[in-house]
Amino acid sequence: MKTKRKAFSKGLCALLFCLVSGNLSASHACSDSSEVKRVLVCSITQAFRHASIPYGDQALKEIAEAHPGFEIVDFIEQPKVEIPRAPRRPRQPRNNASAEQVERFEAAQVAYEAAQRAWVEGGEALAQQRQEELAEAQRKALAKLSPDWLKENRIDAVIFNNTSGDLFLPDLDGFIEWIEAGHGFIAIHAATDTLKDAERYTEMTQGVFDSHGPQVEATLRAGDKAHPANAGIGPLWHLPQEEIYLFRDHNREKVRVIWYMDHHPNRPDEAGYFPISWVRNVGEGRMFHTGIGHREDLFSLDPDLANRINPIEVTEQNRAHLLGGILWALGLAEGSGEPNVGGISTD
Repeated sequence: MKTKRKAFSKGLCALLFCLVSGNLSASHACSDSSEVKRVLVCSITQAFRHASIPYGDQALKEIAEAHPGFEIVDFIEQPKVEIPRAPRRPRQPRNNASAEQVERFEAAQVAYEAAQRAWVEGGEALAQQRQEELAEAQRKALAKLSPDWLKENRIDAVIFNNTSGDLFLPDLDGFIEWIEAGHGFIAIHAATDTLKDAERYTEMTQGVFDSHGPQVEATLRAGDKAHPANAGIGPLWHLPQEEIYLFRDHNREKVRVIWYMDHHPNRPDEAGYFPISWVRNVGEGRMFHTGIGHREDLFSLDPDLANRINPIEVTEQNRAHLLGGILWALGLAEGSGEPNVGGISTD
């Protein structure tokens, strides 16, 4: 009963939101305004796993709870399978190391050799077994990305929150076709470090993670100040610190740029076009990508968060940026997905 009451309440709020908002697309939102859009979030990783993932999931949960137009119906999370790691050989002391440093190294070397014997005798085989268990658990979890499951559960959009590696999607072609049929896809940060050899996926996202330098202070320029994913931030967006990705297989003639840098993030003297966030129409569907999301403090509003560099104001801007992109991808906010290659400047 509680679930039905909550759904009815959100549906009523969505109807009222549609009636009063000037940012909604009549064709995408108001035509079916009483229905709350249903979103699925995936944060499974096969490669690097960002520490910001749980903070991103929590931010998305809070954003959805505060907005009447959509709800997150499920989170596809990393299965909890602990995989033993091979022991690491201690680093050799320098030539000028003190007697105490040499003694610590020798003790570490003895411990390493014992751990290595245990690894060879059974640890390595256990790690392989656990890796297989993790892969099977991931396959089972990712079954929710099958076109049939998405259709049966009336999912309107999928968010990849810092996914990575070659995910075990049950039907990649079917997943892309489901998006093209009129659904939304939201790609956060390392979503471009996902399925990098899957041509249909990378064609859809129009960006493959290539490399990154050290985290850096960055000033982003707006490609479309009127787009919901600009979130009213304006012509410039200052980030005190973030890890900025460089991309390959990005064709600016196929995307509408939302945020970009006009110089290399780590080499300010190197002028050029360095995309950060963009959107595009994918068949009848919509794709929103944001490169922001490496740092926990770009998601969390906790003022006491450890190692916070980005102030709460910047976190709120990023949450607004995410909300605007999600609403656009769901068809709940107006904005173009047509390429704007001639409408931005790197001067």
